[in-house]
Amino acid sequence: MHHTIAFYNVENLYDIVKDKNKLDDDYTYYGKKSWTLNRYKHKLIKIAKTISLIGEEETSRLPTFFGLCEIENKKVIEELLKEFPFRANYGYVHTDSLDERGIDTAFFYNKEFFTLEKYDFIRIPVYNNQGVRDYTRDITYAQGKFVGKDIHFFVLHLPSKRENDSNKPKRIVLLHKLRERIDEIFNNECDAQIIIMGDLNENPTAEYLTKELHCKKYESDLNSTDFYNPYENLYSERKYSTYHHKKGLLFDQILLSASFFNKESQLIYKKAEIFNKSYLQNKERGKLGTPWRTYTGSRYLGGYSDHYPVYVVIETANQG
Repeated sequence: MHHTIAFYNVENLYDIVKDKNKLDDDYTYYGKKSWTLNRYKHKLIKIAKTISLIGEEETSRLPTFFGLCEIENKKVIEELLKEFPFRANYGYVHTDSLDERGIDTAFFYNKEFFTLEKYDFIRIPVYNNQGVRDYTRDITYAQGKFVGKDIHFFVLHLPSKRENDSNKPKRIVLLHKLRERIDEIFNNECDAQIIIMGDLNENPTAEYLTKELHCKKYESDLNSTDFYNPYENLYSERKYSTYHHKKGLLFDQILLSASFFNKESQLIYKKAEIFNKSYLQNKERGKLGTPWRTYTGSRYLGGYSDHYPVYVVIETANQG
């Protein structure tokens, strides 16, 4: 049986209520973006529709697992799940992070196939050049049983590349701390099956990314505690999940630990893709092929997101 694991940066999925503890003023009726209930509802419908179709051609069902980033709170999550066009029995893992914009990561799982056993929210302090604490998104962690096998998930949204990429040192710190957490898992379970998914705000060929996470370019080079990033090959084929000033970028990635390539495993990697169906694409002249985003600046476009979802398909050795 085949299962889809997806990740989607949903571009500022806020509700319409001003939160006094967050910089979400723009996403209110009186804010710069005139964020109305009608616009909010349309975005929920679009995002739910998109997620429900990811990997459908390969599995004929909803994704078994997916991660999201740029969601505001549990209210948004609950209202999103109500908009799924098919019966969806999802549980989720989420908490409000200390991010000043109030956007978080979350992990979702189909209760029919996965039993959640443990979860955590990894909050790693990072600092700017003046030594002042910067509040960024938590890494969401979940562990449980899938077809009788332990499986671990990390969902992350690393600091952006704005301001001449001043956040690069912060991304390195976060990746280093994440790898320390992963090594703790490997110390207890040498053949652990681990999925890392997220908006890494970096292309998969970045040297520090492969170094910090112990990534290998080829499946044949993997050792037991290494990770394989299939999006490095997709990037070499000029396949992108987002664009900046017309430049294609592949910031959204899903990495798999070496055990997914062991033919004796119960969970086997099959393929990776970018979900960029035509209805998700911009139709404006000069922007063909780029994601149809919700806003450009303060101008409402009515699209889905400024990122395409990404996904992998894995096969279970037995029915489940």
